[in-house]
Amino acid sequence: MGLGAVLGLGLNWAGGQGMVDADIVSMAALIGKEIGDLFLRLLQMLVVPLIVSSLITGVTGMGDLRTLGSIGGRAIAFYLTTSFLAIVTGIVVVNIIRPGEGAELALLEEGAGGVLLAETPSSIGVVLWEQLESLIPKNPLAAATEGDMLPVIFFSLLIGVFIGLAEHREGSKDASVVRRFFSGLFDVMMQMTLFVVKFAPIGVFGFTLYAAAGKGPAAFQVLGWYVLTVFIALLIHATVTLPTILKLATGRSPIQYAKRLTTALVTAFSTASSNGTLPLTMQEVEGAGVKPEVTSFVLPLGATINMDGTALYEAVAVLFIAQVYGVDLNLAQQAIIALTALLASIGAAGIPHAGMVMMVVVLNAVGLPTSAVALILAVDRILDMLRTTVNVWSDSVAAAVVGGRE
Repeated sequence: MGLGAVLGLGLNWAGGQGMVDADIVSMAALIGKEIGDLFLRLLQMLVVPLIVSSLITGVTGMGDLRTLGSIGGRAIAFYLTTSFLAIVTGIVVVNIIRPGEGAELALLEEGAGGVLLAETPSSIGVVLWEQLESLIPKNPLAAATEGDMLPVIFFSLLIGVFIGLAEHREGSKDASVVRRFFSGLFDVMMQMTLFVVKFAPIGVFGFTLYAAAGKGPAAFQVLGWYVLTVFIALLIHATVTLPTILKLATGRSPIQYAKRLTTALVTAFSTASSNGTLPLTMQEVEGAGVKPEVTSFVLPLGATINMDGTALYEAVAVLFIAQVYGVDLNLAQQAIIALTALLASIGAAGIPHAGMVMMVVVLNAVGLPTSAVALILAVDRILDMLRTTVNVWSDSVAAAVVGGRE
């Protein structure tokens, strides 16, 4: 990561000074992105078979289905609580720093590079209903092919539950063969994950080179206070709120636990994809002592619906945009932002820039122009990297907390 940053920023600076042809800088950024994308594709290749095999193995290994309900209930309670705390942290920080006051709208529009986002009629109710509807796949294989995680998770849970019911039915022997198949598949997928991990430094280098050479520090000149506000809020949530919950709920050392997750967190930062990072997260959380039955359920679900960093970022971004436009949002409107950001984060996909799409919904909720999203696009990549890291850290803490209670 350090090498990619130094090389990328150096090329970006040299290109700005005319010492290196701008095409060379662009080519270096493109090469970095292609290298990173190859690594991300390797990870994404593992996601669906790993989720299916781990969930089915985890559910069938629980024995009593009431355990599944217990784990699910605690996981969802954790997700909602920490996402809400993240949003509150973001709103408090943005109201203290007020990065949008004094920001010149003309400069921001110039930095947006003429990008305009179409107005969209989407409401939070529509988004959540679409999520609920998509939970049930018309074709599980098609959902798996498209990488649509919620229906894959739902179908895998049903398969696991009914394998368990079939095994307990008198005279049934074939169901245990199916269970052993998925258990074996899970072992194979974990071995493949260990193999892919070996390429992590190359992928991280590529993505960091792409971000540093492609954007450089220029994007932060106009949006510097906004970036600082998001960074401070994310830092508070990641280093104060989540570690406190982890320590109080499990007695674990947050520092030692984070050290065990280094590869997953660095990969989350560089790829900006919590779904792509999932195989590494599962491997390292289990290596930190959390039971596979817990990780196989909590982590895939968390990578899909637990988005602390995204929820915080959307709340800060909407309030920043309101400040830029000179709109003074009262406490009730900020409460609407908090609730909408919480619900929208559940609907955000675990892929790069998914938070930008959901932000349109939050802007709609308080009557701000959705085209204003373009004003902050210049710095979205680095902020996406930061918030994805917080998302994965939150998922990992959730697994430890839920596992510690079982």
